Amino acid sequence: MKKTLAFSFIVMILLIACKKDPPEASLKSKWILENAVSKEYVNGTLMNTTTIPGSGATLDFQDNGNVVITYPGSPVESFPYTIKSGSKVEFDGDIYEIRDLSNSTVTLYIRYDYAPGEYDETFLNLKK
Repeated sequence: MKKTLAFSFIVMILLIACKKDPPEASLKSKWILENAVSKEYVNGTLMNTTTIPGSGATLDFQDNGNVVITYPGSPVESFPYTIKSGSKVEFDGDIYEIRDLSNSTVTLYIRYDYAPGEYDETFLNLKK
């Protein structure tokens, strides 16, 4: 009886010790564009919001440092990308803020300033 109890205790400890941590969320993956949301501000006031469906577009952030972008009916594009400090990624001459990165979704955000109080925001909502 004591051997069975000791064996059960050891098995429980091993099972607890072998618990795996969930994989760390990473931008490196193939993402499907759910939609792109653009917001236009004039004098700091939201004037217009446009939501464009993803229509099968993908962004594939590869281990080799390239992002391959596909839009159905358009040529495939490839750009080098760089992960920057402060949760940012740079590709195709733009720097996007990486927001709400999880193992299944992420939003890439960029803001274009034109004049004080006049700017556009774009949200690329991606999923795996």
